[in-house]
Amino acid sequence: MRAMRIAIAVAMLGCAGAAQATTVIIFVEPMTLEKYTRVFDTPGPDRVLMCMAPPATSGCTELPIKHRH
Repeated sequence: MRAMRIAIAVAMLGCAGAAQATTVIIFVEPMTLEKYTRVFDTPGPDRVLMCMAPPATSGCTELPIKHRH
């Protein structure tokens, strides 16, 4: 299930148009290590971030994206 959500999020990054960018944020629950994903249309380049779920105060880690043409 987790792999499917990540695959869908990455596929959405690949479908984003040139005028529209996507930010995918993967939240990790610190106690259970469960993951859930949120997708936002944002200005700027496509990005994937991994963050601790709220109310955690740690920063996010930006994950590298492989852009295929």
